Amino acid sequence: MGWVVAVVAGIVINFILRILFRLFVEFPPDPTEITVGVIVVSLLSGFLAYLVGGYAAGRSVRVSGGSNGAMTAVFGLILGIILAIIFVFFDLVLTGAVALPPVGFGMAGVALIAGVVLFLVNLLGEYIGGKLGEPS
Repeated sequence: MGWVVAVVAGIVINFILRILFRLFVEFPPDPTEITVGVIVVSLLSGFLAYLVGGYAAGRSVRVSGGSNGAMTAVFGLILGIILAIIFVFFDLVLTGAVALPPVGFGMAGVALIAGVVLFLVNLLGEYIGGKLGEPS
């Protein structure tokens, strides 16, 4: 339940933060580029969404609200990895490609580091939310 709440909250929070970002920044960010603004918006929206999801997970259990909240982020990571594998497999099947092209540590490295940091921030948000939602 906490993960579903986090996803819905993330959609709403991300929409609001994108509107605020466009109000204060003159130029729209390039969707193919990872900029500092995009990373900050992703970190903030992910933290707030998973904070709400962790709170919902913490409220639904009797004990260990922080652990249950953190497991929501882990569940989201596992589901994301499974979906990525499925999408890559279907992309390879549909295009007829046999092997993935080699990836350098340039843009892929930045995306990997940003993804790890985003996961850790989400995990922290879930744990704090779970502790806040834990019945006393």
